[in-house]
Amino acid sequence: LPRETSALPVPEQRLDFSFDRRVAPDYDAVRGHPPAVSVEIGRVIANEIGEGGLLFEPGVGTGRIALPAVAAGCEVVGADLSAEMLSALNTVSNHETGRLHLVRCDLDHLPFKPQVFDAVLCVHVLHLIADWQALLANLLRLTKPGGTIMLGRDWIDPQSFAGKIRHEFRMAAVQLSEQISAPPGARAFVGRLIELGAQPVDEGQERTAAEWQTELTPRQVLDQIREKDDAESWVLPDELLVRVMERLDAFAASEFDDVDRPLPVTRRFVYSQFRVPQV
Repeated sequence: LPRETSALPVPEQRLDFSFDRRVAPDYDAVRGHPPAVSVEIGRVIANEIGEGGLLFEPGVGTGRIALPAVAAGCEVVGADLSAEMLSALNTVSNHETGRLHLVRCDLDHLPFKPQVFDAVLCVHVLHLIADWQALLANLLRLTKPGGTIMLGRDWIDPQSFAGKIRHEFRMAAVQLSEQISAPPGARAFVGRLIELGAQPVDEGQERTAAEWQTELTPRQVLDQIREKDDAESWVLPDELLVRVMERLDAFAASEFDDVDRPLPVTRRFVYSQFRVPQV
């Protein structure tokens, strides 16, 4: 595979504005992992798919998962619709390895032959795809028999102050807008994979690749959402975000005695794993 190529023509109106030039340069600062955590995530991925395995990551973005996997010994093909995100990845990687291959394409039209990959890893991408059911079916088709499908995600302790604020944010966004509905989640993705014949490892239960703690203040979490430095608030129209923040500010005032006091937050990178049936 070439280092970078352009696949099918990409209609400009299909580009997700949330990953444009405004967001891409700061994506790693918002969604990145601490260096030691990244190393551990890459090590776990490489261990699961085997040394030298060919891994496909749709929605590769800036490579926050792909680069650690490459460093741990995997060969990675990453696809993304956003030219800005791929440009940011190229800037970070500096072409230091021949084991990372990038393709700009619509994930609805993946330009690969069947049964070419040893494993596929999806991290925070399926909920962005309108026909995610069809994408999952296609990913199984692209994976070798006996290969691995991995679903990964960043986990924030829902009982922590940050988890409670984020839950209130999601509820407010859905309730205050008639055009927004809750996106599909891990349970829906797992159910569809099983329907397609994928065999869950450990009954599809999530494993923890890495766990760490950070300290934040409630005000920091609120300001990240307000200033669209939070991944989930990027896509909200400004008018709706103002209304959502009115509710969040009131919630924080009622919940926390001091919004400037640092509090611990436990975070994890978790994943579930599925085997593609042997022919």
